[in-house]
Amino acid sequence: MQGELIASAGTVRVDGDLVATGGQVILAGTVTGDVLAAAGSTTITGQVDGDLRAGTGQARIEGRVGEDVLLGAGQATVASGSRIGGDLIFATGRMQMDGAVAGSVLGSTGNYTEAGSVGGSERVNLAEPDVAQEPTVADRVLDGLRRYVSILAIGVLLPWLLPRMFRGAAGTARERPLVSLGVGFLGFIGVIVALVLLILITVVVAVVLGLLGLESLTGVTVFAGLLVAAIIVFLLVLAVGFVAQAVAGLALGRLVVRGEGRSFPASLGALALGVLVVVLVAAIPIVGGWLEALLVLLGLGALLLMARRAIRRQVAEPVGSASPSTL
Repeated sequence: MQGELIASAGTVRVDGDLVATGGQVILAGTVTGDVLAAAGSTTITGQVDGDLRAGTGQARIEGRVGEDVLLGAGQATVASGSRIGGDLIFATGRMQMDGAVAGSVLGSTGNYTEAGSVGGSERVNLAEPDVAQEPTVADRVLDGLRRYVSILAIGVLLPWLLPRMFRGAAGTARERPLVSLGVGFLGFIGVIVALVLLILITVVVAVVLGLLGLESLTGVTVFAGLLVAAIIVFLLVLAVGFVAQAVAGLALGRLVVRGEGRSFPASLGALALGVLVVVLVAAIPIVGGWLEALLVLLGLGALLLMARRAIRRQVAEPVGSASPSTL
């Protein structure tokens, strides 16, 4: 049967097998063969002489099944007074077995209730929900150490990659913290908005080119849009996860370490101490995440201010190549 079967009679009988699909399948008559059901809910109140196989959201057996029952369901019930002549095999989220099973019961479920009778063996695997384990103190220390080393490594490399910008951003974050914080927030929001607009423009252009029959150009446009979006995401993750925190760390370290800027050991000491403060602040329960976000926005805003200053400088006068320097 495909679709709906509506029958009104004293007895409804199906000689042979029955295949039933739909939102709701209710079998109240007799099927002399097997029943295969795929539905949102399946209810058996009549009799199935052969096997019953059902893939369904909810399954309920109130009648009799002559042979085996195979159920895949979110919730299944073998009601009191029902009888299964063979084995009951199931994989469900919840199983309530109150009827009589002549054979064995084999299944896997998240919750199993059994108040009926089983003639053979009963092997039910209870799949316990995954419980997130609380990280131990050693796990927290190890995670913090890994994060500290990663940020510190980026901070050590930045003076050779972007010497003027890195040192200038740390100074800006220390001297103009509120301005840097505001610029960092606006910059982060701006990048997100730019990503959304880039994706929308790419989709619109690709659709227009497709309607014009320019399939090859459509593919190039989609590839270019995804590539640019991937580069932006990579740079944002790098800046937020490492560079901005290194800038904030150097700005904090400069408040404590004297002689920073005159020697490499003093500069490295300021960076190491400041990054340690950033990592420890992020580890504070409850408020650590918010404080970390403020430090990230502080460093990000200082970087954006320095980038803006560098662009203005390049426009105003030619800039020579910068030599590596200390932190």
